[in-house]
Amino acid sequence: MAMNRRTEIKYLFLIIVVFIAACIETDIYLPAFPDMMAWFSVSESAIQGLLTWNFVGICVSGPLYGPLSDAYGRKKPLMAALGMFLIGSIVALFSQNLDQMLLGRILQGLGSGGCFTLGTAIIFDSFQKERAIAATNNLNTIVPLIMAAAPMLGGYLNNAFGFRSNFLAIVLFVLLSFVVCLFFFKETLPVENRVPMRIKTILKDFKRAFTSLPFWQLTAVTSLLFAGYITFLSGTSILFVVELGMSKAVFPFIQGAILGGWVIGSLALNRSIAKWGIPKIKRSGIFSSVGGALILVLATILTPRDPYFLTLGMVIYAFGANWLIGLYFPESMEILPDIKGITASLLTSARLLIAAVVVGFSGAIYNATIYPLSAIVLGMTVLILPTLFFYEKRKSSTVSA
Repeated sequence: MAMNRRTEIKYLFLIIVVFIAACIETDIYLPAFPDMMAWFSVSESAIQGLLTWNFVGICVSGPLYGPLSDAYGRKKPLMAALGMFLIGSIVALFSQNLDQMLLGRILQGLGSGGCFTLGTAIIFDSFQKERAIAATNNLNTIVPLIMAAAPMLGGYLNNAFGFRSNFLAIVLFVLLSFVVCLFFFKETLPVENRVPMRIKTILKDFKRAFTSLPFWQLTAVTSLLFAGYITFLSGTSILFVVELGMSKAVFPFIQGAILGGWVIGSLALNRSIAKWGIPKIKRSGIFSSVGGALILVLATILTPRDPYFLTLGMVIYAFGANWLIGLYFPESMEILPDIKGITASLLTSARLLIAAVVVGFSGAIYNATIYPLSAIVLGMTVLILPTLFFYEKRKSSTVSA
């Protein structure tokens, strides 16, 4: 749909509101992990299950929101998702044991999966291709600022009021998103563009997406980059505080520094594209991501108990990851432009499923040192290199033909 600048800003604001609660519900409570371990009397791997099972909930729900929104529009499924998200947040807030907390986190995941999937579809409903890329880049700037503030807010709330205050904050943010979307969000998918809920057609569309090699190559790249990032954050929330003696008041700033690398990358992306072109920016993103991972490995070898040197590598990694995701994510959404609801849901689900598996694996092999985390980050980074090489080679041969 064609829009004027004022309407674009309105929809960008609404999309940010949709994303806010879904973004902070991962990062805001990470600084509280040590206190939650003590209160629930559980191990590090058990407390990491709160993150893993939340991602599982998102993965399970994501593919359902896509075809539902293609058939019934974006608003009704979005309101249902936010309602589920709110219920799960309330359950987590009042949980008295880890099982109740896990239930709340799964319900939160089932709801927040709709926020990510439908928010992405709304972007590509509301903006033309070039404007959609610009809108995505704007979100890649604004959302990380929110995410960077989340652990700092979470650290303050945890120190001042206890870990439950983090979950109260999530409840309030989800409630805000629910109210704003209920009264101010107008449907972005016209009735004439909707696809009836025919199981045969849905299965056919899913088959198209599942058998699209370019789509899965780019999905793998963005997913692996995200998995490396979230694994480092979740693992170091215990390692840095419990094993390396970092103050709980300082750790949120470590998270903020890593997200700062992402924000700087996002702010520089559009100007860098205009100056050097997309191919050079892609190469620079690869160089930064791999370079950051190698610096992390070097710090692991030389100073394995220095959290600041270890974090430096991840800051550089985050900068490069932003450039790669900022370019390849919109590109993946345009591979199958007529089924964006399904591709958005699959992309979101795959990204978080991979992250959940990797975080769960890191919890299983956690040994109170940085070595497993560094190996995982390096492994994720190395895997993207052949994937991007074959994608770009195939793309070039297709264009030449």
